[in-house]
Amino acid sequence: MAKKLAITGGPSGGKTTLIEVLKKEFGPKIKVAPEAASILYKGGFPRVKNYAGYYHAQLAIISTLRHIEDLLSESHPECLIICDRGSLDSLAYWPDNEEHFFKNINSTRQTELARYDWVLHLDTATEGDYDTTNPIRTESFHEALLLNEKVRASWNGHPHRQIITAENDFFGKMKKATDIVDDILKQMSLNKK
Repeated sequence: MAKKLAITGGPSGGKTTLIEVLKKEFGPKIKVAPEAASILYKGGFPRVKNYAGYYHAQLAIISTLRHIEDLLSESHPECLIICDRGSLDSLAYWPDNEEHFFKNINSTRQTELARYDWVLHLDTATEGDYDTTNPIRTESFHEALLLNEKVRASWNGHPHRQIITAENDFFGKMKKATDIVDDILKQMSLNKK
């Protein structure tokens, strides 16, 4: 099976930009599992901000991302699968407690952490750099900061998680993240020998 890197973080952390940079930088060495939420919401999945809305949306997102990730992993075992978010991101948006989350997705924290070999968390941008041009993003800056912290907490316990904070300038943030992926690919290459 292919190795997987979940790129996660708060809204306006730079995930989409980073993934575009990685495609250009590493080409056929990587395959990208697109963000399931974007696929669903752009496709017309209702965005309802109440308990039922969050509950059903997150179940649909988890199911979709699992199938995308599994398809890419099985189809491209030689590649690093770059996951635009991961299953535990849904915990940050879940309308109930953690126990309820794992019961409803028929899984455990350890199982979900083990789905990903590495996790790269990009913190939400500073207020001056917060991007409001994404039509799918509905969070205010302060809501984004809260979500960023919830996403961070969702991934607690992953043994290979790196966090890139918002204090870095954006280009520095992208360079640091790209260097991390480069190191992962070098490690994968050495392990194949």
